[in-house]
Amino acid sequence: MPIRFILIFLLWILSLSAVADTLSVRDTEVLPADKERLREAAFHYLYHGNTALARKYGQRLLELGEFQNDRAYGQLYGHLILGLVNTESRLSTEGYTHLETARALATQYHNHEALMLILNGFGNYAMFAYDDIYTAISYYFQALDEAKYTGNRRQYAMILSNISGAYFMRNDFSGLVYAEEAVDIAHKIKEPIPLFYGTMNTALYYLASDSLRPARMAIEAVCQMHTTQGFGTKSDICLLQAMLYAKYGETDKAYGFYSQAMENFPTASASTITIVYLEYARLLRADNRVKNAIKVLEYALGHVDDSGMPIHKRRLLKELALCYREAGQTGKALEYTLEYMGYQDRLFDEVRERATQEARIKHDIYSREQQISEQQLVILNNRYRTVVLTCILAAVFVALGLICFFYRKKIQLYNAIVSQNRECLHREKMLLAQMDKMRQDGQASVALTNKLNDLMSRFTTLMIEEQLFTDPSLTVGSMADRLGTNRTYLSKAINETTGKSFTQLVNEYRIRQAIVEISDLAANKPLKQIAAEVGFSSLSTFYTCFQSGTGMTPACYRSQLKGM
Repeated sequence: MPIRFILIFLLWILSLSAVADTLSVRDTEVLPADKERLREAAFHYLYHGNTALARKYGQRLLELGEFQNDRAYGQLYGHLILGLVNTESRLSTEGYTHLETARALATQYHNHEALMLILNGFGNYAMFAYDDIYTAISYYFQALDEAKYTGNRRQYAMILSNISGAYFMRNDFSGLVYAEEAVDIAHKIKEPIPLFYGTMNTALYYLASDSLRPARMAIEAVCQMHTTQGFGTKSDICLLQAMLYAKYGETDKAYGFYSQAMENFPTASASTITIVYLEYARLLRADNRVKNAIKVLEYALGHVDDSGMPIHKRRLLKELALCYREAGQTGKALEYTLEYMGYQDRLFDEVRERATQEARIKHDIYSREQQISEQQLVILNNRYRTVVLTCILAAVFVALGLICFFYRKKIQLYNAIVSQNRECLHREKMLLAQMDKMRQDGQASVALTNKLNDLMSRFTTLMIEEQLFTDPSLTVGSMADRLGTNRTYLSKAINETTGKSFTQLVNEYRIRQAIVEISDLAANKPLKQIAAEVGFSSLSTFYTCFQSGTGMTPACYRSQLKGM
């Protein structure tokens, strides 16, 4: 669905809103040792998109927490803030590591409010850093449970909006109920932030389903809140209006609003800029201005690479393939189609690799936290022994000697605690420095004749758009008839292009779709049903092909996802 991409920006805004319970910061001159005000200021700047200052205050809060050995508040919220600041970056595991450390502390001290924010942050990390919608949804629902447990209806509405946006991203319109529930709750508790973004989400659902009258009413409400309360940016509002007029067929007005959206790019987010380019290109293609659409999309693809937000890339690749096909450039269409497929494959590989890496980080963090707890217990026991010894020696030593001794021992204990915590922090940083960056495989270029290009382009289109692989009776002969060629030439084309047989290539498409179905943990379809739906006539063949392609059985793959 074209308009689902605007949900990415909304999810990011909501992720920031969800941590801003204390937005009544009236004084930005925060006392260096005031941890409560450091926390408030950090959340304030995070909500307003100033990640640099949010990181500064979060780091200061963490340092104070470590210095004072305040694990229940200073260290917990320091790690939480730094984790939320870095959830959009895939260049390192810094954001995840901070969040995982915060989760260990929040679990230890039974802080459900913090757990709610942490789980929401994990969802954002999966969504923005890795384009992993299914894992993000899982985390959002866990955060929703924590919001329900704490009775925080404001955060409950925020997370509902996140869930509705994630469902929209996977083209599942059942997510509309979550957006409507968020709006209903926001109305009842009179909270303008979840009301604005919930209303915006419902507008997108209405636009996608061509329910133009309710879409127009929702957009008018969004515009009113933007004008009176300053929510959203001018580019966001113009984008919605352009999409509405495009739906009505009033292309001149749509072009005008896209122009206004671009004029306000200096105040827009990187995500919004990409979405404007994408939707503008779709309008150009629908208006038979395919060459112009290609130029816009090529520019947008470069913008995505520069911004470091991979979540838009596969949609741009797919749209470019469609535009080049309509322009009659089958070679370029095939090139972008193959790049799109390769990108999809890399995402699946990265899910497995990331799960392994995150499991290691989680283990190391929890081991470190257990060690710290044991060390603190030893220190407390030593402190108790010191007190007992002091009482015994009180009969022997004079009062002055007793005071001096007790004071000296107390200072030594405090220094030991500080030294041990700093040593653990140093070990953590050394661990992070040794971690490898995520593998990014390049797409090999394919040299084909124009005739083979055209044939394989049409073959790939039928597989992706019509999902012919789901037919268990599909053969190379029937596929050749569908493509207007003979089975010998089709087999040759597939082999020369991919190095695979027809059956191998078809089974790869089936396995990719099976992975998508298995990853939908909410649906929890039986594996036998999934095998039949994707085109396998035999359950044993499905298991063999799946294990050959992924390195594990379907059951093991599902179990791994549930444990993430």
